[in-house]
Amino acid sequence: MEKVHIKQSPNDNRAYQHLTLDNGLTVLLVHDNSAEKSAAALTINVGHFDDPADYQGMAHFLEHMLFLGSRDYPDPGGYQQFISQYGGSHNAWTGTEHSHFYFDIDTPQLQNALARFADMFCQPLFAAAYVEKERHAIEAEFSLKLKDDSRRIYQVHKETINPAHPFAKFSVGNLNTLNDKPDQTLRAALTDFYQQQYSASRMSLCLVSSCNLADMSLWVQQYFATLPAELPAKAPLTVPLYLAEHQAIVLHIKPHKDSDKLVASFALPDIQPWYPHKIVSFLASILGDESEGSLLSYLKNAGLVNQLSAGGGIDGSNYKDFTISFELTRTGKANTQSIICALYRALARIKQQPLPQALFFERQKLLHWSFIYQEPTDALQTASQLSVNLQHYPVQDTIFGDYRMELPSEALYQQLLSWFTPSNMRLMLISPDVPVTREARWYGTPYSVTKISDQQLQQWQAIEPDAGITLPATNPYLTEQLHLLDKHLHMAVPEQYFNSKELSIWYKADTEFNTPKGHVFLQLSLPQSIADNQQLAASRLWLELFQDHINQQFYAATTAGLSYNLHVQKQGISIHTSGLAANQIQLLQDILQHINQIDFSELRFDEIKQQLCRHWANSSKSKPVARLFSQLSAVLQPLNPEIEVLVQQLEQLNFVQFCQFSSQLLTDAHLEALMVGNWTTGNADQLQKMLQHWQSQQSSHGSKIPVKTNSIKGVGPVWLEVNTDSSDHALVVYLAAQQATAANMALFMLANHVISPHYFHQLRTEQQMGYLVGTGYVPINTLPGIAFYVQSPNFDCVQLYQATVSFFQTFLTQIEQMADADFFELKQGLTAQLAERDSTLGARAKRLWLALGQDDIRFDLTHRIIQALHALDKQHFTELLSQLLANDYDMLLLASGPNTEKNHIIQRTTAQLRQIITQNAN
Repeated sequence: MEKVHIKQSPNDNRAYQHLTLDNGLTVLLVHDNSAEKSAAALTINVGHFDDPADYQGMAHFLEHMLFLGSRDYPDPGGYQQFISQYGGSHNAWTGTEHSHFYFDIDTPQLQNALARFADMFCQPLFAAAYVEKERHAIEAEFSLKLKDDSRRIYQVHKETINPAHPFAKFSVGNLNTLNDKPDQTLRAALTDFYQQQYSASRMSLCLVSSCNLADMSLWVQQYFATLPAELPAKAPLTVPLYLAEHQAIVLHIKPHKDSDKLVASFALPDIQPWYPHKIVSFLASILGDESEGSLLSYLKNAGLVNQLSAGGGIDGSNYKDFTISFELTRTGKANTQSIICALYRALARIKQQPLPQALFFERQKLLHWSFIYQEPTDALQTASQLSVNLQHYPVQDTIFGDYRMELPSEALYQQLLSWFTPSNMRLMLISPDVPVTREARWYGTPYSVTKISDQQLQQWQAIEPDAGITLPATNPYLTEQLHLLDKHLHMAVPEQYFNSKELSIWYKADTEFNTPKGHVFLQLSLPQSIADNQQLAASRLWLELFQDHINQQFYAATTAGLSYNLHVQKQGISIHTSGLAANQIQLLQDILQHINQIDFSELRFDEIKQQLCRHWANSSKSKPVARLFSQLSAVLQPLNPEIEVLVQQLEQLNFVQFCQFSSQLLTDAHLEALMVGNWTTGNADQLQKMLQHWQSQQSSHGSKIPVKTNSIKGVGPVWLEVNTDSSDHALVVYLAAQQATAANMALFMLANHVISPHYFHQLRTEQQMGYLVGTGYVPINTLPGIAFYVQSPNFDCVQLYQATVSFFQTFLTQIEQMADADFFELKQGLTAQLAERDSTLGARAKRLWLALGQDDIRFDLTHRIIQALHALDKQHFTELLSQLLANDYDMLLLASGPNTEKNHIIQRTTAQLRQIITQNAN
């Protein structure tokens, strides 16, 4: 066997072994001593492009069916339950040209999991009963997305390309496409498709584990050698995506949600051969630049757009759409011609000069650092990424391919730019009031197609550069050198570095991930932002306006390995900076100084206010289950009112009132900060002095604001009907503990862990009550809880509730009859999940920040939950489940319809419920 050297980061201590089985299966084995779990991922070069013309959606359907029993493991719910029982997770997706399957699990069970995983692909049953059930699940999934604008616009795209290209096919499938034909049953067609498409020669498998490479190699040979092997590699795709008539057109599309966008797309050939140069993403960084002199800056100054993004678009083995997407202002919507002209001025500026090597080398340096100081990913992420990469890169570049960035030739750069011409462009104007003449199949999207005139194309082609649009300048935030802390400076947990009435700083030097990065979280507790609903709405608008104001100045920081995020959170506003530690404190200081000096424009106030109201109004068109969870949060969290309330308050807010609010916003501010990562105590001291100096500039300081919480304790079972603006029925059943103790957290986490796969299998797979089915551990206000959720096109809310109760009753009996050894294994699976080490510095920093927000200043809550889990026996667990079933338990049911049968459940309005539970607030 030929040994291939796989280039890996010096920060990567894993061992890799590549092999190819006799049946053609490409395999990458990864030995990782630090892996908390083991994982496997399999990618196959089969997707919806391969669907038979009369069975569109077949690849997607096959993906579903593979999970529903194989010859050696025929139980249709067995795979999911096995993975969940041993602390794992699993999923799959079907794309245009590939499908992908993956799982992780406790390491002692890897071999057993691989046996099941391989048998899915080697010997699927395709049981007739589940063929019929699962086609209804596909229909439910299709119905769930009927109002999804990305799907609706995607379908218009499909109908306006070369119909001979497989991209034109309907990818999801539904009852109309997946059915028995006069000369062939669906099951027979499914079997034929599997035999005609699934072959080891088209597959790539990656395993990641702390198990040794020899054992993993043996298991792969043992379980995957029997995969079908007779099929050759697929022929290259040669049909063009667009014919001449599909270019130089304007598509007018009416969205479901209220939005105004203009998208220009340029057709490129297959860009995969260019991957060593990252030249397309480099060009996207130039066109998508947001600093002074950029195309976005030029258009924002003209009042035409709010946002711009570049470089997206569909791509595949013989095509790539390079898109520039503009979010329009009201003025911009009426002046799209001006926006397209500006785009061609920017393109003319870029084409006017050779490849800007200084900018290229800046990005190359950042990508090089990302590789050199590559942070580890968990086993599942690693397996999934590398399994996909094996399909696209030479084996030696399986890891390095994502980071490889070599200077391209000038000829290649000019070749790329040559595709950016008006005749090679398509435009999409997406807006509620565009003229439409057609309706897209499947999703019913209203749209029209207009040919761009030759005269217009010539005018755009002749546009010259504009002095107001320039290439990005040298980045002031990009440091020349990086330094790592000495390993001995590592701290196990954060320590309170500084504490006063108005300022608290927590500090943790972290060297475990061997990265020059750091994170700083800063909470500004602002009493003047939370006093009433108007202030809560104004706070959110203030944040949007502030980010809009500083975006241009700090965009350079975001391209130099730094990032910043601002949120309305808890009692005020939080700021999170992350990335390379160098210059990060300076970035935070610059942001804070802008808060002091902000001077808002009334024009931007009006535009961003309208944009925010539109965004909130669009959220009411979200999936019904999402609406119910939003309502649950609004009812139980005092500082998170309903979207409708925020919209009403914002619509009434004028510019004078807003300026008054802004002038008082920082009154009595309290600061709490956490820094984690490649930070010295000198950095902590620098942060302290900077924050104290900033506070000295404020008129007053405040103390930490006590957290207010709402509780449903004592309300009994309540049915809350919520208007979801959908024909689908939806139900969320929320059950919470009485107290926020570690023991209760262990109980509810274990309940969710045990119940989740069975609930999904029963209501989704067996009973076909809906596509969106599940349970979740839902802690609100630190109080542990569990939520059951179902969204169904066919069953009303009372039926969904009855099915949930019936499931719960049956499941309780099964738990009572469970052997103690099996119960112990369930606990071990959850314990393994809880005990997982942080996979990245970012994950650790966020966990520690969340702990501070929960007043867990010892940072040991997870440890206490694990101890409580160890002490939990089956009797106490079944007693908990029995209590949750009691007719008088404090349960909250959020439903899209009324309660017509269950007399023990009181139906209340949101106002009535809020009045009751606020009396219990503490």
